[in-house]
Amino acid sequence: MNEKYKRSIERLNTTKRQTCKTEVMHMVYNRVLSQRLFFAAVAILSITGNLFFIALIVRNRKLMKNAYHWILLSLAITDMMTGIFLLLTPVYIIGEQPALTGENIGSAIFCYIVANQFLVFTLGIVSLYTVTLLAVERWFAVFRPLRYRTTFRSHKVHKYLITVWVSSFVANSTHIIETKYVLHGDNTTNHGDNTTNRCVFHGVAGNEARAAIGVLEICIKFLIPAGILLVTFTRLYRYRKDSAVLTTARRSSYVALTRVTHMAAITSFVMVLCWFPNQLFYLLFKLNVVQLNTAWHRATVILCMFNSCLNPCIFLLSNKIYREKAKELLQSCRGLLKNDEISLAESNHVVQSVVCVKFIKGNFLEEDKVEIFEHALNTSLAMHSHELS
Repeated sequence: MNEKYKRSIERLNTTKRQTCKTEVMHMVYNRVLSQRLFFAAVAILSITGNLFFIALIVRNRKLMKNAYHWILLSLAITDMMTGIFLLLTPVYIIGEQPALTGENIGSAIFCYIVANQFLVFTLGIVSLYTVTLLAVERWFAVFRPLRYRTTFRSHKVHKYLITVWVSSFVANSTHIIETKYVLHGDNTTNHGDNTTNRCVFHGVAGNEARAAIGVLEICIKFLIPAGILLVTFTRLYRYRKDSAVLTTARRSSYVALTRVTHMAAITSFVMVLCWFPNQLFYLLFKLNVVQLNTAWHRATVILCMFNSCLNPCIFLLSNKIYREKAKELLQSCRGLLKNDEISLAESNHVVQSVVCVKFIKGNFLEEDKVEIFEHALNTSLAMHSHELS
């Protein structure tokens, strides 16, 4: 009887140690400066690069008439938000545990949505699903041109994008379920030699169930979208190869279609390449083969987050239209800066002139000659403004 009791106690202690280990392994605040600086650089590049591309699309209303521009705009917004939440998620750049109070609902929301990296990785799923939608859009444009116009009208594209966002949050909802917010006690609680945050990762199922859930997750989040991308662009490549000889009348439309399809294919390939190591590592973690927060795991996280700042470069390098619009946007920005400099110069000149006029009128000019002097001064100012413009 005593032996059975001892064995049950040992199994219970082993389970507790594994649980504590899982909690700690989920969110370890890395204080390596080089890694934090790299994440900060990725975040800044993601925000600035994607913001520039968003301005490029929104500024040119004609681009908004095509479905793929809407899809790319949504992708840029998603990547920009990824950069923003990289800055806000403590585990990446701040490297310190957030001070969460027990009874504060805001702290609990921050734990379940931001601190546990839920939003950052959900936005990654949104990006992958958006690229998958882009691949389907390209397939319809090539193989179903008549149905394309009705299937990808603007209002339908908006519905597709909303579906992409909702599906991504649902697919990653297990991340919230496996997060536990400790309501009582101090900001940190001790479990033997281990110390865990108030916001911890807590496995809710046994090893077999976790393995099954992990396989299902990897299929929904990555393998199915990646499979759709592979099949779609393989068929598009074969079609392009078979349609190399075209009539002159169709040549221009074929080139435009090919250019957009190439851009979509490169974007998809780079995204799958960046996210595959992380998703594979996550699956192995669910199967209890590896542990999180090792050097290899952190490398996979860096790689998949780095993808968020690559897409604007891909868009500009692979699409001539975007390069032309980017030049126009930069020229308009330079024009605004030049106009501001001119306005400042004119303001300084006018202020100096007014001071001089008041001084001269009050000290040197007679009343009958003031109007002549003011007329000559106004003429000089007008000529100076014309020279500046």
